[in-house]
Amino acid sequence: MTFSFRPIAACASILLGTALVPAAEPAPAPGSSVATEGPTVELPKFEVSASRLREIDKKIKRLEKEMGREKKLLEKSTLDDTLNNEKVSRVAALFGGKSAVQRVSVAAVRVESMTKELALLDNLRTPLAADDRALAEKLIDDQRKYRRELDLALR
Repeated sequence: MTFSFRPIAACASILLGTALVPAAEPAPAPGSSVATEGPTVELPKFEVSASRLREIDKKIKRLEKEMGREKKLLEKSTLDDTLNNEKVSRVAALFGGKSAVQRVSVAAVRVESMTKELALLDNLRTPLAADDRALAEKLIDDQRKYRRELDLALR
């Protein structure tokens, strides 16, 4: 009795949404003349490894933790509003003080930037070609640089 995996493979291809690929024919000998149709197409190479995904998951978790801290800064307390209101902060601006409203707006911009970075990190979890991966990593680095320099830009 022989057992064939073809029905199982067909079911798996239907469930996974992939086409059933027939078994590959053996490659012709180097000296034989076999006609081929069109040029050979090579698919882009991409890396799939568990360690890369774990590293991205750690970055996502750290970023979500930072987002939680920044979201707490979105709500100003009455004490903070009293001590750092607009009138006092204008006078104290000479010493580098900021108003509570300005700090809340900076926190909101940081949360927005972190949300973009989180989307980019989530995009990195999928297999990408090398140039697409490099572009996504550059965009992530740009978001981090923007967030670091946010205080200097809003002075």
